[in-house]
Amino acid sequence: MVCVFCGNETQVTNSRHQRRNNNVWRRRRCGACHSVFTTIESVDYASALRVNVNGDFKPFLSDLLYTEVLLTLSHRKMAYMDAREVTNTIIKNLLGLPSHPLFLPTDISRVTAQVLQKFDKRAWHRYAAEHPSVSD
Repeated sequence: MVCVFCGNETQVTNSRHQRRNNNVWRRRRCGACHSVFTTIESVDYASALRVNVNGDFKPFLSDLLYTEVLLTLSHRKMAYMDAREVTNTIIKNLLGLPSHPLFLPTDISRVTAQVLQKFDKRAWHRYAAEHPSVSD
């Protein structure tokens, strides 16, 4: 990777796998300007996962899921951070399904509802009102 400041080559000085988020954290140092910066490598879910929408296979867009979760959690004080963590939990649970890397929209809705129900009842009620197929 090149330095974000001067464009010269960098060396990795420290690297750690983050199991919780399935990311790789790396500390990099530029050989030319000696700048130090951090990068985080993560999976591009849009290229790795697909959603079967009426026989049409579309990329899984985690940002769309995040936006929907954020709307349901908008009443919380830390809504943005909570929505990011809940979205990561939903994706982790989706990856545990036997049908991955191909999901149905109902799979995504069901897993989202399950996670929201455990995390915040008010958010779950709001989500279930918009997705009647997931309510008990």
